[in-house]
Amino acid sequence: FDLANQLSILGAENVDRLETGRWTEIDPAVRRRVEELDEILEVAVQARKAWLRATSARQEVAHFRAALDAADAASNLGQRMVQTGNWSKLKQTQVQLTQSLARTTLSRAQYTANQAQFELIDLLKLKDQYSHLLLPDSLPDVPEQLVPPLAWQQRASATQAQLPSAEARHNRANMERALAAYQLTHELVTIARNDVLKVREFIGEETVLHYNGMLASVWDLLDESRNQSQAAIDAIRAQRDFWLADADLQWVLLGGEPENFVSLDGGGESATPAGH
Repeated sequence: FDLANQLSILGAENVDRLETGRWTEIDPAVRRRVEELDEILEVAVQARKAWLRATSARQEVAHFRAALDAADAASNLGQRMVQTGNWSKLKQTQVQLTQSLARTTLSRAQYTANQAQFELIDLLKLKDQYSHLLLPDSLPDVPEQLVPPLAWQQRASATQAQLPSAEARHNRANMERALAAYQLTHELVTIARNDVLKVREFIGEETVLHYNGMLASVWDLLDESRNQSQAAIDAIRAQRDFWLADADLQWVLLGGEPENFVSLDGGGESATPAGH
């Protein structure tokens, strides 16, 4: 279909809502005038989710690199201590193993980030024009407070009233799954960001103070640096999962059928199709 023509009918404000994942805010009057809007929305949902995965994967790489930097520093220190006879080769071997694992993990993260970007480019049908896209440094902020469940359910009821009975039942089941994922991922990102990450930052600051006061070793500093990197990565993934759940919820509210719902195994989405 003529995408450019259909988008021009939507208007600039609605196109912005389309691009930023605010599909339920698109003017209903405009929606009735755009014949192919359902198809446009389906592509927008897929693109939004691919963009979230690509952005979060890119964001994670910096923290995996920081973890490798800490492992490299520990390995170099260990080598010097072995040379001066202050450390055993066994301990140095253990540090080298951590370094090797950190290097492998970073390589995998870089590959994942590249693949996520390629998938986004392919989905946008830009692979003949671009090999890379300019992505933001971080994902959008997660709202402090969620829309009350009753408000979502009222909007879902309005959607279901316009569907045939079989589709309405199916939409209700999808709505329950989407809303549950939306609420839980918000809880998890709040814990990861406001509890775990902040505690890790506090421990890191205290470890530096203890080190300066000769109450902690350089090993303590390096270990805590790696811990902070992992906490930051976990927070990024939780943030990504929330926005993936948000995309699914909005799509279901519009009567759509998500291909997958968010999984909490660290992969972002489950392999189980939504439609059963």
